[in-house]
Amino acid sequence: MLETAEVRPSKEFVARTAASVRADIIPRIEGEIREVLFKEGAKVSEGQVLVRLEDTRANADLQQTKAELTAASAELESASRNFKRGNELAGTGFLSGADLDKLRDRLNAADSRVKSAKAAVQKADTNLDYAEIRAPFDGWVRQLRYDVGAVVGPSSGPITSVLVTDPIYVEFQLNEADFIAIRRAGAQAASEAAQSLNFYLTLPDGERFGQFGALDFADAETDASTGTVAMRAVFPNPSSILVPGLYVTLHIEGQAGEGRVLVPKTAIQETIEGKFVLVVDEQNEVAQRFIQTGRRTGAMLAVQSGVEQGDRVIVEGLQKVRPGATVSPVEKQVDSETGALSTAGDSGQ
Repeated sequence: MLETAEVRPSKEFVARTAASVRADIIPRIEGEIREVLFKEGAKVSEGQVLVRLEDTRANADLQQTKAELTAASAELESASRNFKRGNELAGTGFLSGADLDKLRDRLNAADSRVKSAKAAVQKADTNLDYAEIRAPFDGWVRQLRYDVGAVVGPSSGPITSVLVTDPIYVEFQLNEADFIAIRRAGAQAASEAAQSLNFYLTLPDGERFGQFGALDFADAETDASTGTVAMRAVFPNPSSILVPGLYVTLHIEGQAGEGRVLVPKTAIQETIEGKFVLVVDEQNEVAQRFIQTGRRTGAMLAVQSGVEQGDRVIVEGLQKVRPGATVSPVEKQVDSETGALSTAGDSGQ
C-alpha cells in the first residue's frame, strides 16, 4: 500500500567545484630553475620555498649596487666637507657666492646619488629574495610547468599554482525567472530564504558529500548567451575529498515540506500520454492511473496527483497484467532507498 511522507521542495543543479583562493606562481625575475623543493599535488605552508632560481646574477647585481653606494657615500662625504669649508671661507670674504653655490650644487648632487644608490641596493636585495619563490599561503600546490634547468621570468607565465580547497566553492547557474523572483523578494527576504535552505552535494560516484553548504554569491548580471545568472555556494572540505574542477550535483532543499504519496520508481510506466501506474482495487481488478510526479527520494517518487494513500500499485510482473484483469496480489515491501523487493505483511506494494 502506498504511504505518505514529508517531501521537502528541492531543486538540483549541475555544478562545478572551484578553489576558494587561487594564486598563480609567476617568477618576478628572470633566472634558471636550480631547485624544486615541493612535491607536486602536495600540501604546502605559507612562506615555504617552492622553487629556487639561480641567484648568481642577482647576487652580482647586489654587490655592484653596494659598491656604487659606497662610492656615492664617499663622494657625499667629500662634497659635505668642501661645502663646510667653502661656507667658512665665504664668511670671511675669501670665496665668492658663485663658488659657494657650485659647492652646494655638488653636495646636493652627491646626496641624490646616495639616495639613488640606496634604492638600487634595496631593489637588488629584493631581486635576490625573489630568487626563492615561496608559497603565499597554506594550500595545495599544482603541477610544475617547467623543469630544473629551464629559464623562466615574468613573461613565462605561471610555473605552478597554489589553491585553497577548504572551504571550497561550488559554482552553478540559476535561470532568469528564479533569479528575478529572488530579487523581487528583496535582499532581506532573499537572505532569510537562503538561510532556510539546505545545500548538499552528490559526488560523481553517486555518494552524498558529508558536509552542508551555504549560498555565498550571486552575480549582478545575467549571461546573455545562456539566460542564466552565475551563483556560488561554499562548502567546508576538511578532508579534501573535493578538488577543484569536479562536476557534482548540487541539491537545494527546503527545511520544511509537505505530505506526499510516495510511489516506487519501478512501478511507474510511461507512454506518450504520460506516466502511469497499475493499481489493484478492492475486487483485485487492475486499473490504469495517470500520475503527476515530483521529486525523487531514493527509490521512490513523490506523486502530486493520480493516486492516494492506501492505494495498492503493482511493482512486479508489470508486463503480465493489463487494465481490467483480475489478479491474486502478493504484498511486497519496497526498500525506499534501494528499491529492493521483499515479501512483507502490509508495507508498500
